[in-house]
Amino acid sequence: MNKLAGLALLGTLITLTGCEDAKEVKEETKEKSAQMQEKLGDAWNEVKETTHDLKNDESLNELLQQSKAMGLDMYDDGKKIAIDAWIKSKEAAGELTEKTKQKAQDIADEIEQAREEHSKGE
Repeated sequence: MNKLAGLALLGTLITLTGCEDAKEVKEETKEKSAQMQEKLGDAWNEVKETTHDLKNDESLNELLQQSKAMGLDMYDDGKKIAIDAWIKSKEAAGELTEKTKQKAQDIADEIEQAREEHSKGE
């Protein structure tokens, strides 16, 4: 019977030790979680402060305005260049059309002249 009581006591001690270990792990987990929450909160607050500081930074805002103005100027310049190129291409196409018409007329005149000479020769 002594052996049985000893085994029961040993089993109880192991169970109690396991429970104590589980409680300690649970407590440590809670503490670590709280520390992590605090660190995340601090990091988030720092991000918000930095963002706020950047929004109110005059030199940064001035630089952004200059960049925006320069971008709009470049857009306007590009638009002007594109329009000029389009106009020149249309003018060139018109010149080519006139040259083509003139060349076709010259060929037609040569053919007509050759017909006349050929019909005189018969």
